[in-house]
Amino acid sequence: MAEPKRVRKVVVLGRDESLWLAVNTLERAFSKSDIEITAIELPSLLRAGDVYPTLRAQEAFHSLMGLKEDALMRASQATFSLGQRFSNWAKTRPPFFHAYSTYGAKFERVQFHHYWLKARANGLKAEFDDFSLSVAAAKHGRFFVPDEETDSFSNNDYAYHLGAIGYCQVLKQVALQRGVIHRTGRLAEALRAENGDITGLLLNDGQVVEGDFFIDASGAESLLLGQAMGVGLESWSQWFACDRILTTYAPPLTPLPSFSQASAFRSGWLGLYPLRDRTAVQQVYASVDMGEQEAFDTAGIVSALKLHGDAVVTPYSAGCRTQFWAGNCLAVGEAAVVFDPIDNVRLHANLVGMSHLISLFPIDSDMALERDEYNRNVTAAVERIRDFQICRYKLNQRFDQPIWDHCRAMILPDKLQYKLDVFEARGMLIAYDDETFEDPEWIAMLIGHGLMPKTYDPLVDQVNEAEVIRRFQQMLGFIRHSVEKMRPMEQHLGLSPAAGMSAQG
Repeated sequence: MAEPKRVRKVVVLGRDESLWLAVNTLERAFSKSDIEITAIELPSLLRAGDVYPTLRAQEAFHSLMGLKEDALMRASQATFSLGQRFSNWAKTRPPFFHAYSTYGAKFERVQFHHYWLKARANGLKAEFDDFSLSVAAAKHGRFFVPDEETDSFSNNDYAYHLGAIGYCQVLKQVALQRGVIHRTGRLAEALRAENGDITGLLLNDGQVVEGDFFIDASGAESLLLGQAMGVGLESWSQWFACDRILTTYAPPLTPLPSFSQASAFRSGWLGLYPLRDRTAVQQVYASVDMGEQEAFDTAGIVSALKLHGDAVVTPYSAGCRTQFWAGNCLAVGEAAVVFDPIDNVRLHANLVGMSHLISLFPIDSDMALERDEYNRNVTAAVERIRDFQICRYKLNQRFDQPIWDHCRAMILPDKLQYKLDVFEARGMLIAYDDETFEDPEWIAMLIGHGLMPKTYDPLVDQVNEAEVIRRFQQMLGFIRHSVEKMRPMEQHLGLSPAAGMSAQG
């Protein structure tokens, strides 16, 4: 029996963000080793209206990659984001935020929302959102970079809205400058060994690129893991009724908001993502309920913007591969899992896959141990993100509309149902491994969608009512005082009002 062969040559086949995020992560992790990285770039599928709204972890990734924030944002026409605003997800409830910050301040070792629940039951009028510094800043058209003063009150962070084409161009340029081997073309065939492993990729120009380990970053086509290796797709259609994405853009918003917006309507929801030179528009809807022309017309009505006529409608199906790593082939991004666009997790899905790969990178051709552990870990992480997104649809309160009535009636995965049952019963969150969204985000999401716990932690009663009122007033006062000192987004980006008008024109 032949001795296992060390992994020396890594080949990444893909396009757009999945390709260049994977390549840059590998290069940064193994720049001082003898591992050779080859990027085979497929034709891009990006369009002018495409945007990558991110989670707050993206800033840390950029720092690890050695990417300079200012230059990256200028190249991608990017803006900052303090969170997402959700409107019309209930016919009678006001809009709410999913902020990239904590809400209120924990005291006496009890999470803030328990004190708020008791105060609300006793007549408190302040909304849960009112106790978030990020929400207050967003509502007042302000942005801030966390500092010692703001962090003394709560944990605060920010995310980005990145113009997709410019962002990928920067990632590609950085990768090539750092010495990654680059090929372009289309895949003709994946060459296989007797044991099923891939030995090389035959491109349409006749070129063969050999390797020891192959990463599929080809998007939802999944050319390697799905098509060549035959790994099947597990559909999530029982939880995600929408199957079309309409993508276009509109003139830039003035002033620039420091948040994105997800507005529900009869057949789905519409997202607005502010960029410096335009507003990216993404509508996610169920094709059983409307056609393409009606979808475009509805997007104009819901957004109240003049939409560019060059709109593209793309079919999509939420779901994941039954394995993320098979043989010597691993998939990242949408080649591995296609998430619903809600909650801005597209880039994050790539980072989840690559971070687990770096910690379990195969030493040699005998990859069974690493492969099994990777599949376990990534499956757990993917399911936790999926469950968070399912809640958006399950907890909607848009009654007498078929799509939304169907979503409220759906049966949930067991772990998610248990998590919601415990939270509704006593306001406590069950913590599972590999959570992307932390407790404050779960709490804000569940309360925002109207899942109010029936009671609160009994430890809250140990603090007298006068002290709770004093602390609430102190929190609201700090938020009000802090927001008064904050500046608009344009000032943080170095944009003058004149420049904004020019971009719009």
